[in-house]
Amino acid sequence: MRPTLLFATLAALAPALTAQAPAIHTLLPVPASVAMNGARFPLDAGLTVAITGFRDGRLERAVGRALTRLEGRITVPLTRTYSADRAARLVINVARAGYPIPDVDEDESYTLDVSGEQAALTAPTVVGAIRGLETLLQLQAADGRGYFLQGTRIKDAPRFKWRGLLEDVGRHFEPVEQIKRTLDGMAMVKLNVFHWHLSEDQGFRVESRRYPRLHEMGSDGLYYTQAQIRDIVSYATDRGIRVVPEFDVPGHSTAWLVGYPELASVPGPFSISRTWGVLPDVMNPIKESTYRFLDGFIAEMALLFPDRYWHIGGDEVNPQQWKASPTIQVYMKAHGIKNEDAMQVAFNRRLFGILKAHGKEPVGWDEILQPDLPKAAVIQSWRGVNYLTEAAKQGRRAILSAPYYLDHIKLASEHYLADPLPANTDLTPAQQALILGGEACMWSEYVTPEIIESRIWPRLGAVAERFWSPREVNDVNDMYRRLEVTSRRLTEFGLTHESQTDAMIRRFAAGDDAALFSGLLEYARPRGFGLGPGANATQFTPLTRLMHAARTDPWNGWRMNDRARRAAGGDTAAVRGLREDFARMAQFRAGLEGVRDRIPMANDGMPVAGALLDLSRIGMQALEYVTRNATPAPVWRTTADSTLKAIEGKTFGQLRPIGAEAVRALVNAVPK
Repeated sequence: MRPTLLFATLAALAPALTAQAPAIHTLLPVPASVAMNGARFPLDAGLTVAITGFRDGRLERAVGRALTRLEGRITVPLTRTYSADRAARLVINVARAGYPIPDVDEDESYTLDVSGEQAALTAPTVVGAIRGLETLLQLQAADGRGYFLQGTRIKDAPRFKWRGLLEDVGRHFEPVEQIKRTLDGMAMVKLNVFHWHLSEDQGFRVESRRYPRLHEMGSDGLYYTQAQIRDIVSYATDRGIRVVPEFDVPGHSTAWLVGYPELASVPGPFSISRTWGVLPDVMNPIKESTYRFLDGFIAEMALLFPDRYWHIGGDEVNPQQWKASPTIQVYMKAHGIKNEDAMQVAFNRRLFGILKAHGKEPVGWDEILQPDLPKAAVIQSWRGVNYLTEAAKQGRRAILSAPYYLDHIKLASEHYLADPLPANTDLTPAQQALILGGEACMWSEYVTPEIIESRIWPRLGAVAERFWSPREVNDVNDMYRRLEVTSRRLTEFGLTHESQTDAMIRRFAAGDDAALFSGLLEYARPRGFGLGPGANATQFTPLTRLMHAARTDPWNGWRMNDRARRAAGGDTAAVRGLREDFARMAQFRAGLEGVRDRIPMANDGMPVAGALLDLSRIGMQALEYVTRNATPAPVWRTTADSTLKAIEGKTFGQLRPIGAEAVRALVNAVPK
């Protein structure tokens, strides 16, 4: 994004980032300790900035980025001259550099004191200061008197040390600028690990000069050059984010085998897979040449990825080719390897030795959690929380991903309430210490550069809070209140999750027609994972249907739930808001009927529009009974319950209706 456009965007955001009452903040994630004091720290062109204690280029760049965002909001230029005067209005004091390369053991703590006269940020490391600067920006507010920081006293540190996002670029490639926008958003919500899934059956995405046929034959020309890799790693480092590469072996490796079929367990040739699933193609675990190749490849890649962790994949290894190979079966028998799971353990032992020789520690998906697996590996639990706890009980470090699959299109609230260490955990304190944290996962079967940001954001912010904030921070309604503000703030980086719906609708509709579809998608969200039964999607399937334009978790979902709760208590504003919701929901079916003869995409919306019509009818009736404190005939409740059961949790075409939970709450509140 060009600077002029960035400043225009930031200026446009300023009215949207206004303050709540002084005692109410919009911080996300919520700090470990926060006390709002009602003070008002004015923001104007007279802001002076001091950096005291340790100071380096990374810290200065972080301060500069923060000031750029701040001045865009308050619409005046700010100084880039940093003194060492502790009497400056904004003082940033850092004790030391911290790790030169972001590390899992980095101290990310900070304190922030904002009074009416001074804002003071103190951190033991540069990364701690980077985290504190993000909190400071979230304290920016405005009213009729101007712009200011909300006064507060904050003492903060993360609950978990590993807080990440996996982005799969193997199935659908993502450009460099999209990766950088993602890193900016991650830094804003204090995530610190970018898990980069770089190889798949559908694509090998990194330039290898040692083994050039990997990217030349396995990528369709869509790969990152080594210069781009270094640039992205540097970009992440500047924001206190680790980059952990994943090169999946021995399964999900078809794209490796296209250029180097000698790595395979069966003769080639091989071609890039265009469909999804668990393919039979796996590397040959008994050939010494396989390990020599991996040693050479890791030696090359280790120079690009300085993080001490390396993800080996290891998931969904199809044993079919190993079972069918007489040579592999003879080898297994001769070496006392009892089955294919044990064969994978033997493969991993060799791989772990190679990684150790290159200064890397392995991370792998939970399928590698087998007897006799060396303790070195960090286990990433994706098939269920039980694998996380089992790993810890075996004395292994582990991270959780199972509840945080963003591509499954769950609500932010579902991700938010899933905790790596819930209050009822049966792990001992020592075992709990082995739970490093977690990662949200954005697998890319059903995302393209056009829609991926709407699938990541803003729900990733809810996951980020779960990983950073205390366990007791778990009020869903308050999370959504703050997440809505966070979502707008994220657009400062050019992220498209707020604009993508209207942009896609403009592809097939304009004017009042576009408004009809935009309105519908305020009350509908995409189906879960995939395109639905019989879709037969491939890597080349256009992802441009109405479900792809839809938000993953429309704001009207939580708003209606909140209104239903308040309406049941007699809140007239909530009643009025729900009536408006139900009136809008009732109009979409007829509206789509009116345009379907000239806009084919209307057919995508017709099924869910019918469900919204039914919800609006029941909701309006229930609301009237609640507000009049009237008891309906028993048949009404039976009919309402039956209709709701036919809608709740159901998919209509490729969309799911919003509002069923709110209507259910109203029906339950109707006098009996």
